[in-house]
Amino acid sequence: MRYGQRLMALAALLVAISVASEASAGSRPLPAIGGPGSSWSNRSVSIETIVEFGNNPQPVTIVENSSINIARVIEIGTGTVDATIVQNGTRNYVNVIQVGNTTNALIGQSGVSNIADITQVGNTTNALLLQIGDMNTGAVRQFGRFNWLSIFQFGR
Repeated sequence: MRYGQRLMALAALLVAISVASEASAGSRPLPAIGGPGSSWSNRSVSIETIVEFGNNPQPVTIVENSSINIARVIEIGTGTVDATIVQNGTRNYVNVIQVGNTTNALIGQSGVSNIADITQVGNTTNALLLQIGDMNTGAVRQFGRFNWLSIFQFGR
């Protein structure tokens, strides 16, 4: 049974990573510090913040591989808003706030301590959360007519 869970988690993580690399091709480059987004990273800590407003915000893709990973995404638009975040480290933290007609969030975290907080407001809200680690915490709030959510949490 334990082997099956690990295999399922590995498959879901591979899907998340493949989607992240495909989506990054269409994402815009990260702006300078102090702009609508900021980024700071070394081997120990990665911090990324992206804020987008407008009619058709670009898809956001964040991949972090430091010991401590922190990502925050705020997207407010009239069309579709997409965020894909993949974190591999000891401690991972994600905060996503999305407002749009259709909101999509894909989050994959692998580490000892994983925390994810997702808030979505829109006609259609979609969220996929995968956490692999010993201490996993996930909170999802969806306000819309058509809500879809899938959470996978696995211990090591």
